[in-house]
Amino acid sequence: MAQFFLSVVAPDKAVVEENVSALIAPGTEGYFGVMAGHVPVIAALKPGLLEYTDLTTNRHYVYVGGGFAEVQGDKVTILADEAERATDIDLSRAEHSLEEARKALRGEDSTINSLDAVVEVERAVNRIKAARAVR
Repeated sequence: MAQFFLSVVAPDKAVVEENVSALIAPGTEGYFGVMAGHVPVIAALKPGLLEYTDLTTNRHYVYVGGGFAEVQGDKVTILADEAERATDIDLSRAEHSLEEARKALRGEDSTINSLDAVVEVERAVNRIKAARAVR
């Protein structure tokens, strides 16, 4: 099976460091796929769900909050603004964050302001998608 090394790194930690057979990432121009032997490319990422297939054909999901992907030879490096494995996401906390953001957008009392709420809605929705993908 053809493979490449995937490295997903956030400012505070390395989230994924393993050999994989395929990757789907949320590019700013749309989702894109990578398999072994892909041409070199650098792509901007938007917040979304990164999906990869390990060497035993199991699918794994990682929430990324934007960043960049570099595909080079037999290695893909994801430099994410923030990243979290779907299995590590606290679903109830993500749902609470979504509700707080929605309150702010409706003009109700909230712990965040309405400008930050727009970004937080997208972040929370993607974290919820990731968490539900593995449950």
